[in-house]
Amino acid sequence: MRTTNTAAPRLEQSRTRRFLKEVYKQRQLYLIMLIPLAFYILFEYVPLSKIPWAFTNYGEVPESKVEFVGFANFVKLLGSTSFRRAFRNTIIISGLKLLFGFPIPIIVALMLNEIRMERYKKTIQTVIYFPHFLSWVVIGCIWFVLLSPQDSVNAQLAQLIGVEPVYWFASKEHIRSLLVVTDIWASAGYSAIVYLAAITSVDPTLYEAARIDGAGKWKQMWNITIATIRPTIVIMLIFQLGKILNIFDQVLVMAQPVVYETADVIQTFAYRTGISEMKVGYGMAVSLFKALISFCLVLITNRAAKKIDGSGVF
Repeated sequence: MRTTNTAAPRLEQSRTRRFLKEVYKQRQLYLIMLIPLAFYILFEYVPLSKIPWAFTNYGEVPESKVEFVGFANFVKLLGSTSFRRAFRNTIIISGLKLLFGFPIPIIVALMLNEIRMERYKKTIQTVIYFPHFLSWVVIGCIWFVLLSPQDSVNAQLAQLIGVEPVYWFASKEHIRSLLVVTDIWASAGYSAIVYLAAITSVDPTLYEAARIDGAGKWKQMWNITIATIRPTIVIMLIFQLGKILNIFDQVLVMAQPVVYETADVIQTFAYRTGISEMKVGYGMAVSLFKALISFCLVLITNRAAKKIDGSGVF
């Protein structure tokens, strides 16, 4: 019994030493990870400590008179016409982005996988990945130059067709389409990396067997490629739904007040009320409301995915 009692701590110490030795070997990688980890903690987790502000009148009264108001801020925002408009716009714009933007990276990855000439493949990958690394300020400037109603590609095409050029950035009817198209342009190429990596793990012998059975390219793509990467698609869909309501930088840069009727979203509304108008408690309530909806969407999608396909994030 004594031998057993002393062996367990020694085994534990041996495991700890091996673990620390491995950490030391990979110390450079861990140091690199510290930067994004610190960034994530600072901007994602530290703000959670201020959630109680959503239940106070912080910012609307002097700090000495701040008091707990319960769910008054939530009642106020649900009764606000501006918030309901922002919520409706967020759902519509996010839904359009999901409907049109989610399948495109999959299609891009499938097309890239069919390119056999590595030189052209790498060139195309570089071109379509590049927009992801641009800020929305730069992207907004690029598209403003392209779609300006004067001295632009937009103006030249309108003149060629014989119609008046559309001022996309100031048109309530067209701003949503512009937001969806620019988001796809900026993110589709980079998102395709995940699917392309999943496709490379498909067993080549499956394609050989399919060719022997007489299956063409489309059947191979549908029954082998897409079927194999389906768990990846499900996980990416869950992640996409988790951040579906996170529309801020793009709208802040590209949507002018004249188009707020169709382009104002929850996060820009929270920014104006919480930062510009300094109604911090009310702005925090708006953000918390958005976060709860996003969390519920993730839970629902994950549960549905596990029931249908047996795969999910948790």
